[in-house]
Amino acid sequence: MKYLISLLVIILLLVGALYGVLFTSPGNNLLKPVIEKKIAAQVPLPTTLETFVLRPDRFEIALKIGEDTRIEAKGTMNLMAQSVDATYLVDIKELANLQKLIGQKLNGPFKTNGTIKGDQKMMHIDGVSDVAGSATDYHLALRNFSPENLKAKIAHLHIDRLLHMVNQPQYAEGEVDIEADIPSLNMKNLKGNVVTTIAKGLVHPAPVKSDFNLSIPANLTFKGNIHTRLTGTKAISNVDFVTSIASLKSKAVTYDISDGSLATDYHLHVPNLDDLYFVTNQHMKGKITVTGDVKVAKNGLEATAHSDTLGGAFDAIVKNNKVNVKIKNIQTVALTDMLLYPHIFDSRANMNLDYDTVTQQGVMHAELLNGQILPNKMSFMLRQMANFDITREVYERTTLDTKIDRKVLHSDLYMKSKLTEISSKNGLVDLDKQYIDTTINVKLKKMFIPVVLKGKLSNPEVKIDSKGLIKAKAKEELEKRLPDNIKKSPAGGLLKKLF
Repeated sequence: MKYLISLLVIILLLVGALYGVLFTSPGNNLLKPVIEKKIAAQVPLPTTLETFVLRPDRFEIALKIGEDTRIEAKGTMNLMAQSVDATYLVDIKELANLQKLIGQKLNGPFKTNGTIKGDQKMMHIDGVSDVAGSATDYHLALRNFSPENLKAKIAHLHIDRLLHMVNQPQYAEGEVDIEADIPSLNMKNLKGNVVTTIAKGLVHPAPVKSDFNLSIPANLTFKGNIHTRLTGTKAISNVDFVTSIASLKSKAVTYDISDGSLATDYHLHVPNLDDLYFVTNQHMKGKITVTGDVKVAKNGLEATAHSDTLGGAFDAIVKNNKVNVKIKNIQTVALTDMLLYPHIFDSRANMNLDYDTVTQQGVMHAELLNGQILPNKMSFMLRQMANFDITREVYERTTLDTKIDRKVLHSDLYMKSKLTEISSKNGLVDLDKQYIDTTINVKLKKMFIPVVLKGKLSNPEVKIDSKGLIKAKAKEELEKRLPDNIKKSPAGGLLKKLF
């Protein structure tokens, strides 16, 4: 019995000593520098534990990190039930000063405060924040300290402030509203909905030009609505995004967090093609609608595009850096209209293009059916000099084979009608300089006439080799005027050879 009493006394003394260390003011004063030292060992910034109060039923902590970050928490607790009912505050005057702690450069202020209630089995966190100038409130539930569900509402988040916060150039401004209701945060079994609304969007041209070398129009605005459904490991979004240049819609943008893959359909409408000059570097007129699908996975990129345009159809398939384009039955006049080029040839065209986006090289084969040359500088000059109207000829099949080297095209052309034959070898077109330099060999009946096209692509200078034309006409006149007996004589043969 004596030993049992002695053991009981020792236990009571230990409990009393532990209580004195943990839950009294003198004990807290002893623990405070120890805890402060432990925190300082984990945080690569000067830290001060300004307040440390621990009692059996309550606590209060205030921690200062660096010069302008403060974390506070205070409330009641039940050690037996392992429960807590407390308030908290995180007040960061400048995120950039925490780069050593968070391992990433962030900017600007951040503040959030709220309450924590519950126990180990289920805990609820309710708070508010002004992140990126927004009015944000959130509710997060944790089961066994793991996030289980989330509700959040973010109103008027400023895009420019958010970009500044994450240390990105301020490419745009605008406001974003987000409503999230996610009953399950299990990354293998997500459930919930997120509605995002973008308004008052405006692109800032200067940083876009600096970083991407794109001369964005000064008044490029945007807005959008995105409704995202979370299911399993996937986030499936319906997107309606509108800019002052184009509109983009998708019924299902599907992102799978398990493998990082992305798949989407799209519907792109551009009401005025000339608004895309900053991308194409080519003035155009008209409108276009393109539909297709995009898939991005570990094995690369796959995409399709389709458009019913120019009286025909356009189809493209992209696999990583390989591009194949097929054009069927388009009107060449409509194409030259779209590109703001003069009308030269009227026909229906089919084309096949293979192109490598990495090497920027490719080949193109085009066939133009039942074509006619339209009145232009060349046809006018031929009519004046050769007394021949080439615009009356019908070219049942014209072929054009082109090698592409970046923005320089080298083409071979062949076309034949009842009375003419036209060909060109290695004709040059520089799309970057909008320049053409090619010689077209024209055969009219028995005449051979080289025609040189050189200069600005939209309005090249046309030169006809008059020597060949004069020689052909002289030969024709000689044939008409020489008597038959002289034509058959040695002298007639000599004259023919001279021409």
